[in-house]
Amino acid sequence: MGWVLVAGVVAVAVHPEGCGRPSDDELTTAAELAVGWFAANLQADGRFVYRYDRERAEVEPGYNDTRHAGVMWSLWQAEADGIAGAGDVAEAAFAHVERRLVDTVIGPAFGSGPRPGSGAAGLLVAALDERRLVTGRTDHDELLVALGRTLAAVVNDDGSVSADIDVRSGPGDTRSPFFTGEVMWALARLHLTFPEEGFDRPALRVRRYLVEDRDRVEAPWPPVSDHWGAYAFETMDRWPEPPPVTEREEAWRSRQLGLFSLQVRYESQRQGGITRFTRGPIALAAGVGTLGEGLGNHLLQLRRNDERLSDQGALVERADCAAHLLVERQVDRADAADDVEPHRTVGAWFRLGDTQMDDQQHALSALLLLRDTRLGDDP
Repeated sequence: MGWVLVAGVVAVAVHPEGCGRPSDDELTTAAELAVGWFAANLQADGRFVYRYDRERAEVEPGYNDTRHAGVMWSLWQAEADGIAGAGDVAEAAFAHVERRLVDTVIGPAFGSGPRPGSGAAGLLVAALDERRLVTGRTDHDELLVALGRTLAAVVNDDGSVSADIDVRSGPGDTRSPFFTGEVMWALARLHLTFPEEGFDRPALRVRRYLVEDRDRVEAPWPPVSDHWGAYAFETMDRWPEPPPVTEREEAWRSRQLGLFSLQVRYESQRQGGITRFTRGPIALAAGVGTLGEGLGNHLLQLRRNDERLSDQGALVERADCAAHLLVERQVDRADAADDVEPHRTVGAWFRLGDTQMDDQQHALSALLLLRDTRLGDDP
């Protein structure tokens, strides 16, 4: 009995949740600062600063084409949501894509080396498709369809997704915990834009595999809280004839929402002091952002279908908490006033003194999505 009492005191006193509900204006301001970081850290060759050490004021080496495509998607998302200038930055970033488009035996891919990743092509499709929606321009349609055919070819008969593409021999036998959802989402988007091309068929094969087989076959640990899968399900829900949600898919969604919610709660308890020893340092903003993206996409889908889940209020609280953590942890102009290179820090999120461009990317998308979910809030 004594240990139960001690555990209860520790849970309340040591691990309180640091949650809140930022205003719409705060979400918009944070998104604008994140877009400003990308604008200030865009290089002449179309790449962004990939990693930056704030304490040493040093740009660190490295780059990732999948994350580059993800940044372009988030910027076009921001342009669609009214963040001025985001589209111009994304357009400039296409210069890097043009240099990294490669021909493979199954079609074009995006990346460097002899085995570009399928996820990079998937997120490039998402970015260019969003650009098409925002601007009405169709100048990349041929590339979009060709990339879609490449992605259809990396979907295996069982619905699993090859993570890499050998330029000479085609899809490999590797898997990725993230590329499955990215490819599914890209194909789902392409079916909306080019319904006559048949991209729905491979997308549905991936959907079945993701829900029914992936965890058993690939055995990811810890279990994947799949924000890309959430994007894909939300997009498929907007197909002219959306696939019905099966019992197994409903169970998958409930499990995903549980993972997202639990991880947000755990993260909200990281508030310094003794929690540095019991909960560890704060998570990457990219990680917190993916939690917000997952919750945001599922909430959009639930509300579109007017599903009155008994726990939807709790989900909204978790979504607000993720947004609160991002707003509170972002470097604003006052925070950056004493930095050696404030243009490298304003609008960014740091963990242990470092930031990567995907920290800004996932945080930006989460902030915009979580703001969008409020459109259905009761007044």
